[in-house]
Amino acid sequence: MMTGKLHKWLGVILLLPLLGWCATGAIFLFQPGYGDAYKKLTPRYYSLPGLSIPSGRNEWLEVRQVQTVLGTHLLAKTKDGWQQYNADTMAKRGLPASADIKELLEDAISVDQKRYGESVAKSADGYVTASGVRLSFDWDSLSIEQYGKDRALIDALYDIHYLRWTGNRAVDNVIAVLGLCCLVLTTVLGVTLMFSRRSVR
Repeated sequence: MMTGKLHKWLGVILLLPLLGWCATGAIFLFQPGYGDAYKKLTPRYYSLPGLSIPSGRNEWLEVRQVQTVLGTHLLAKTKDGWQQYNADTMAKRGLPASADIKELLEDAISVDQKRYGESVAKSADGYVTASGVRLSFDWDSLSIEQYGKDRALIDALYDIHYLRWTGNRAVDNVIAVLGLCCLVLTTVLGVTLMFSRRSVR
């Protein structure tokens, strides 16, 4: 009798996470809306007026020269990451004015105004487009990361699926272990009940 009650209550407790796993698993299988949510956004590149990459330095592992709305960029990769240089003086290029970054980002989002809108504004943690898509920008590598509401929703579904419910990794790991233990115990109790009822018959 006690075994049956315990099995029933464990089933009730596990019902919500199991439904969450099933629902989010189905979404991950078909991946609706993934295309826009994780679409790569880059600066718009234009034809170079002329290729004039200077002699590399010993620490350079990779060199790129590109043309954007702001002009020519010389990027070199070392073991510490990417760095921009002035192609004429070979001096490192510091972060440009906020207006220049805004111009570069607005030129980048012009390829998909339906998603991003037409303008970019400075925010507390980076930049945000007129449509509410957050942009993070790394000047040294000329890379842009876009994060819209659709991506936030998908990330939340991943958190539900993988039991990342609290935002605290240690606590979430405890919840995951407890959930696994409850699932194993429910299975064992179910098998025990099945065989006990057969023996009674």
